[in-house]
Amino acid sequence: MNKLKIGVLYLLLGTGGLWHILSVLQGTMRVLASPIMFGLALWLFWECWRIYPTSERSKFAIVSISVIVGSFGVEWLGVRTGVVFGAYVYGQTLGPSIGGVPISIGCAWFVMLIASTAVVQKIAPKSLAESRFKIAFLVALLMVCFDLLLEPAAVKLDYWTWMNDHIPLQNYLMWFGLSFIFATIGLQTGVFRRPFPRITIHFYFAQLAYFGLVVLKS
Repeated sequence: MNKLKIGVLYLLLGTGGLWHILSVLQGTMRVLASPIMFGLALWLFWECWRIYPTSERSKFAIVSISVIVGSFGVEWLGVRTGVVFGAYVYGQTLGPSIGGVPISIGCAWFVMLIASTAVVQKIAPKSLAESRFKIAFLVALLMVCFDLLLEPAAVKLDYWTWMNDHIPLQNYLMWFGLSFIFATIGLQTGVFRRPFPRITIHFYFAQLAYFGLVVLKS
């Protein structure tokens, strides 16, 4: 069953990337962008929810909601002031927004944070497992690595646009800092110390594949 679900995940995102390369169904992809973000977040939440005992599920839900709401709040502040990530504006692709920020953006942060944490859980040496600072650092580093590929793809997809078409270093530093804070909260509460299901790792690489295909198109 797990292999089937992982296959569906790669098929879903891989097909989307292929459609972009072939320049087909682009209108459909724009309409589906926001629903897919919500869908991936709900899917990932459910996969993780199942591994927690009943007594810990409320804690996982609270941390998850905090990441979604907190990241949306920071994005809202960033769009309005330009002092967080730099000067940028969201396009129309990601759908309904509040204060110029798509309501699905918090879901995107949640998915990537959980997926990055799962990858770190898999690859980090056992000697680092007890160091919350080092684990949070690695999670934040993976988030920035993902953003390095996401940024050029997001511009092509009209997710957002940077002032003067320049992505400032500040953006990556804030991605790292915010990711580090969220990861630390998850680790401190114990939520991110429980091994996540295997499929969560693939949420990271399937999205890398999608955005990588988008970037490949000239």
